[in-house]
Amino acid sequence: MVLKRSVRGGVPSPYPRFLFHGLRSAQLIAAVIVSGIIAYFIYYLRMEKIPIPWTFIVLFAVSLATIIALTVTICLYNFTYLAPSFNIVLNGITSILWAMGFGMLTWSVRNSHVLARQCTGKEFGGEAEAGVCRDYKALWAMALCGTVSTFAALALDIHTQQKTTRRGVYAIPEDDKQAQKLATELNSVPSMLVRSQGYDIPREQSPVVTGSGPMWQLPEEDIAYHNRYGAEEETHGPVYTDEPKNRSLQH
Repeated sequence: MVLKRSVRGGVPSPYPRFLFHGLRSAQLIAAVIVSGIIAYFIYYLRMEKIPIPWTFIVLFAVSLATIIALTVTICLYNFTYLAPSFNIVLNGITSILWAMGFGMLTWSVRNSHVLARQCTGKEFGGEAEAGVCRDYKALWAMALCGTVSTFAALALDIHTQQKTTRRGVYAIPEDDKQAQKLATELNSVPSMLVRSQGYDIPREQSPVVTGSGPMWQLPEEDIAYHNRYGAEEETHGPVYTDEPKNRSLQH
C-alpha cells in the first residue's frame, strides 16, 4: 500500500523526509543488532548461572524502548500526524538511556582492552573466546551508532519544532509537494497593480484636458438629465402665489 504524504491525516509533516528516515533507519538497525547481541549474552549467562551485568540490562532495555518508540512514531507519521514536541520527549528519554548504556559498556570494555586486541583464537586462547571478542566489538560499534543517531534525531526534532513555531514565518512542510508546487506557480504569476501605482479611472469619469488644466467630465446620462431639468424650469417659469395679495384686499 502506498501512502500519500500530502494527504496524511490532513496535516503534512514538517520533517525533511530523507534526513528524518535516514536517522530513524540508523536507530532501528542499531537497536535491533544491540538487542540481538544482548539477548544472546543473557541466554548463555543464565545457562551458566552467572548474574547479568547492569550494562546488559540497560542496553537491552534502551534497544527495546527504541524499537517500540520507532514503531509508534512511524504509525503516527503515516496515518495521523507526528508532532515534533512529542518526538522530542521520546528521543530525549532514549538519548539519556543510550548515553548511559554506552558509557557503561565503554568502561567495561576499556578495562578488558578488548577494542585494542585482535579477535583471534591465538590471542584469546580459543575460537569461542575470539567469537565473544567480535561480539563485544560489534556491540560497542552499534551502541555508538545508536547513541549518535538518537542524539542527531533529537537535534532534528528541536530544529523542526523551532521552525514550525517561529513567529511571523510560515514554513511550507518539506514533504507537502502540492504546497511547494502552488508556491512556485504563485511566484511565476505577474504581480497585480500596487497601491503606489494608483488605480484606473472609470472611462465615463476620465478628466478632459483643456488649456487651463484637466476638467472632470460627467457621464452623458447625467448631462442629459440636468439639461432636461433646466429646460423644464425655463418653460414653466417660477411659480408665484396670490395669497398675500388676497389677504391685503380683504383688509
